[in-house]
Amino acid sequence: MRQKSGPEKAPAEQVVKDIRRATRRQFSAEEKIRIVLEGVRGEESIAELCRREGIASSMYYGWSKEFLDAGKRRLAGDTARAATSDEVKELRREAQALKEAVADLTLENRLLKKKHARGWGGRHMRYPASEKAEIIRLVEGSHLPARRTLDKLGIPRATFYRWYDRYLTGGVEALADHRSRPDRVWNRIPEPVRDEIVELALRETELSPRELAVRFTDEKRYFVSEASVYRLLKAHDLITSPAYIVIKAASEFKDKTTAPNQLWQTDFTYLKITGWGWYYLSTVLDDFSRFIVAWKLCATMRTDDVTATLDLALAASGLDRITVAHRPRLLSDNGSSYISADLATWLDGKGMQHVRGAPYHPQTQGKIERWHQTLKNRILLEKYYLPGDLERQVAAFVEHYNHARYHESLGNLTPADVYLGRGQAILTERERIKRQTIQQRRLQHQLQAA
Repeated sequence: MRQKSGPEKAPAEQVVKDIRRATRRQFSAEEKIRIVLEGVRGEESIAELCRREGIASSMYYGWSKEFLDAGKRRLAGDTARAATSDEVKELRREAQALKEAVADLTLENRLLKKKHARGWGGRHMRYPASEKAEIIRLVEGSHLPARRTLDKLGIPRATFYRWYDRYLTGGVEALADHRSRPDRVWNRIPEPVRDEIVELALRETELSPRELAVRFTDEKRYFVSEASVYRLLKAHDLITSPAYIVIKAASEFKDKTTAPNQLWQTDFTYLKITGWGWYYLSTVLDDFSRFIVAWKLCATMRTDDVTATLDLALAASGLDRITVAHRPRLLSDNGSSYISADLATWLDGKGMQHVRGAPYHPQTQGKIERWHQTLKNRILLEKYYLPGDLERQVAAFVEHYNHARYHESLGNLTPADVYLGRGQAILTERERIKRQTIQQRRLQHQLQAA
C-alpha cells in the first residue's frame, strides 16, 4: 500500500470543522438584501457592518455583486410578465431606493467638499458675488429640497433668499456688496479747504499734522482737527518719519506751577564748533509756559556765565525794574557752577531761592532737557565753523520756539501765548471758530441734500 504524501489531519480537528460547517448560520435572501442595502447607504463602514453581522467582507461583496447582477437581468427581461410579480416589484422599489440613496450621498458629499474647500458657513462671513452665484446654482441644480441643501452648505435661508431676490432682479452684478458708508458725510471738509491744507503742508514741511491743524485754524479762521489733517496728508503720501529721535516724556510733573515766573529752570548744554571746540549754551526757561526767558552762548561753564544769563532773564522779564513779593525760584542740577558759594551769594542779593534736583536724576529738569533735545534736533543738522554762525542759528530757533511752535502740552499754544497771558483768549476763539465751522458744514450738507 502506498503512503500519502501529506500528513494526515487529526480526527478531532476534522470533527470540529464538520460541526462548524453543519452549524453555520444561513442567511435568507431578505437578510442578504438588507445587509447589502445597509452597506450601500453608507451609514457605517463595510468592515463595521460585516463585523456586526458576523460575515466576512468577501462574502458581503459577493452578495452585492449578485444582487446588482440579478436586478440587471430581471430588469432587462420580460417587463410585462415581471410587472405581475410581487418579487420584481419589490426589487424595483429597492433598486429605486438604492439609486436615490446613492444620488443623495453623492450630492451631499459634493456639497460638503464645496463647503470645506471654500470655507462656507462661517459666522459673519462675507461672500463675493462669484461665490454667491455659485451657491445659487448649486441650490437650483440640486434634487434635494432647498432647505436641506442650504443646511449642508451652512448658509441661512434668509440670507440665501435675499441673495436670490437680488439675483433675479439684477443678475450676478446685483450680488456684489455695497459699501455701508453713506454717499455724503455732513461733516466732510470741502475740497477747496482740503486743497489749502495740502498747500500749507507742502509750504511748511517741518510742521506736524497737529501743528498744521492749529496753524490753519488760527490763520484761516476755519477749524480742522489733527486727525482730519493726518488722514488728508496720508492720502497724499505726505506723512514722513521725523529726521530725529523722538523720546516720550512722562505724563506730568507732580509739583506744578500755576503762573509764569514762579519757577525758572536753568542748565548748560554742549555745542561743538569745528575748529573752535566745545561751546556751552546757558538757558533760563520758565517752568509754567516753557518760554525761553534768556540764553547765552558761553566759552566756559563758570558761575559768572550763570549769573550773566540770569541778569538777562531778569531784564527780559522786567523783574529788575519792579518790586515783587516773590522772585522766581531757580531750579538747576548739581553742576559745579550751580553749587558754588558765589552763586548762592548772588541769589541772596537778588532775593531768589535756589532748588536743586537730586543727583543723577535729570528728570527733575525734564522741561529744559526736552528743550535741549528739540534745539539739537534742529540746529545740529548742519556744521558750524564760527561762534557767530551758531549764535545766529540759536537766536532764530529761540524766536521760532517761543512765538511759532505749538506745544501739545500747552493746549497747542505757543510759549509766548502762555507767558504773556493771552492763551485763554486764543483757546476761546478757537472754540468759537470750531462751532462756527461745524455749523457751516452742516448747513452746506443740508443744502446739497435738498
